Amino acid sequence: MKRRPQSRNHAMPKIILQSNTPVELKAQLAALDIAVPPRSEGRRNHHAERYCIAHLLATLPVEQLSFPLTLTHSDKPDFLLAMFRADVGIEHTEAVPENIARADFLREKEGLGPDVYFTPHVLPGEPRKTAGELRREIEADESGPGWCGDSPEREWAAAMAHYVKEKMPKATADGFVRYPANWLIVYDNWPLPAINCSKAASYLAPLLAEMGAFSVFDTIFIHDDSHMWEFRETPLTQVLRPLRAPH
Repeated sequence: MKRRPQSRNHAMPKIILQSNTPVELKAQLAALDIAVPPRSEGRRNHHAERYCIAHLLATLPVEQLSFPLTLTHSDKPDFLLAMFRADVGIEHTEAVPENIARADFLREKEGLGPDVYFTPHVLPGEPRKTAGELRREIEADESGPGWCGDSPEREWAAAMAHYVKEKMPKATADGFVRYPANWLIVYDNWPLPAINCSKAASYLAPLLAEMGAFSVFDTIFIHDDSHMWEFRETPLTQVLRPLRAPH
């Protein structure tokens, strides 16, 4: 398969691990540094990317992998998983509101607000707030209107669909390498109260199908700190697994 030539504008691919057996893979995943620093202490995209890919490979049933395999950190897509049966391009994105990420930075850096605070209501793509607005909101710590019925599950589905949709044109643009299989990992850091995972998945699956997401990504994975969702088109299914730690 033709590979995109590297240029000075892109980081050179870096091999993360090479495994000949599931046992080797488990040991190599356990040895990876997957620490994600706080936003105020130098957190970058590559920290979250490595955290997510390690959890994905640790959580997937071994039957979905083939050996030997090599995992390479690249660019457009973020990872190449070269396996005995097929190569898989894996793109990563984080589902987090910009204003929430910046508020977290301020909480950590400036020690603002209480240690325990109310979960704020946010919308995908909402306008960027000034630092002053964020500081006032953090200090006020207002409870807001709360959530009723299945609104947390519906809001979760809408937010995840938003981030998948944002990735679709990027994953089909010039310079993005397509492989026999193409996956997307969404790191779920969307602020919500506890959700019913199965119900939330049942709301998201048809949204993904309607927007044509599976014409771009063969499989879409979403994970928070406890679960890994897996969405596929043929047939339209969603699988929920407990997140398995690499260590």
